[in-house]
Amino acid sequence: MYEEANNLFDRLPEHIFRPLGANEHARRNWSLIGHLYNDFFAPEADPPEGEGWTQKRVMASIERFLLRWDDEHEIDPEERLTQLNSRAHDVLSNFLNSGWLSIDRIGFTPFVIMRPTVQSLFELLKTFAEQGPEFIGGRVQSVWNNLLQVQADPKTNAAVFQVAAKECSALLQMLNTTRMRVREASDLLRSQESTSLFLQKFFGDYISSLYIGDYSDLFSRNHPLASRWDIVDIASRITEDPESRQQLRRWYRKNLRCGSDEEADSYIEKDTARVLALREVDRLLTRLKDAVTRANDQALGYLEYKVRSQGNFDVKTDQVIDAVVRAAESRRDDATFAIPMGWSQGGLLSEHALKMPAKKPIKRTGAIIQKRHLSPEEKARRLVRQIMKGNRDVSEARIVEYINRHVNPGGVLESSSMKVDSINDLCVLATFSRLGLIAERMERNTRAGIVRPKLYRELEQHVEIELTGERFENEYLDAPAVRIRRREDGGTKNAS
Repeated sequence: MYEEANNLFDRLPEHIFRPLGANEHARRNWSLIGHLYNDFFAPEADPPEGEGWTQKRVMASIERFLLRWDDEHEIDPEERLTQLNSRAHDVLSNFLNSGWLSIDRIGFTPFVIMRPTVQSLFELLKTFAEQGPEFIGGRVQSVWNNLLQVQADPKTNAAVFQVAAKECSALLQMLNTTRMRVREASDLLRSQESTSLFLQKFFGDYISSLYIGDYSDLFSRNHPLASRWDIVDIASRITEDPESRQQLRRWYRKNLRCGSDEEADSYIEKDTARVLALREVDRLLTRLKDAVTRANDQALGYLEYKVRSQGNFDVKTDQVIDAVVRAAESRRDDATFAIPMGWSQGGLLSEHALKMPAKKPIKRTGAIIQKRHLSPEEKARRLVRQIMKGNRDVSEARIVEYINRHVNPGGVLESSSMKVDSINDLCVLATFSRLGLIAERMERNTRAGIVRPKLYRELEQHVEIELTGERFENEYLDAPAVRIRRREDGGTKNAS
């Protein structure tokens, strides 16, 4: 019975989502509805000259939109050959049949209208489509200010108590769903082929810009969310004070059509429970932080893999060799192009300048397994791979050597002050951020009684690594900032 009384299609036409559903023109139809809304039905739109908007006027607006849409998008050639007025008439008929637009007759003249419930639906969908980052601090501050108004004058501001309760529910719901949205964003962006695009999209767009605008300050002491226990306390005092309670009861009975004080009290208790639910925000924040920390850890691991991975190294090497050979052949007689290489001059890396390995005659007495000899090109490739792998290798000895160069015994160094002088320094810097995330996660696991093997067992004897709660950015990396404290009594000479 409750579902029937609150069925969506009791208020909206049953086919209203047809133009936006399984339709090849879904994107065009949505843009066209917004175009018509802005032209005719928005609050800031120009009012009609007579009783309303005629079909001729609406058709002209649709034709202008279709012309602009055809110029900006690729459409079916057969559809482009169809007359414009015929296409506009089909679109208008589609909107009329689905319920987005309706015909209102005044006398014998038909006018095109958009019913109020349909306008409200469009405005809700438009708000959802244009939704930007949520700023939790502003929501919490609004709840706090509203409750202060209710406490100061419960008779005048009784309605504000219900507004504050709805704000609390929306805040908790947003925190609860953001965790799954972060996981979805992580899975989606992991398919990005470009490492720089992955990092920019993940840390820039999907965490700070799309979901929580003030996430970097969310766990600080100065964030308004730190005063959530004061909000819980003031809500309890408002509802427990007899005079304030009576004023709330009067407002609820009058505006919610309550038949008795008991029914009004039940509504008050429901709204109070919404505000008191802020006591559970610590659990939601912990889950959200775990999700973002896990996503950060995966992103740093992905970055480390990309930095160490050889990728299409052979392809790039072949391209460089081909480019050098083409340049040498095109400037064969140019003496300035010859580069001293330690042996005979000539074309750069020319096969004529390399001595072929001597071949000794082998007496074959049977099936003999021959040892494969690498060509000079293969030896050079192997050497470059070894150098590249060595520069990207991060071991405890490399980490300790970096710390020896930058931190004195007993000293403290933060990510923003770390210098990057080589590729290995960049890898070590990325590893510091990952170690900070691992250290924080291991600390939570220890409190929960979960024991897992440590990544670098000897390193903790020499340094302490912890997250600062902020982010740092240089020309190579954007990652969580860490603070490194070198122990005074722990030497770094014995680390292996």
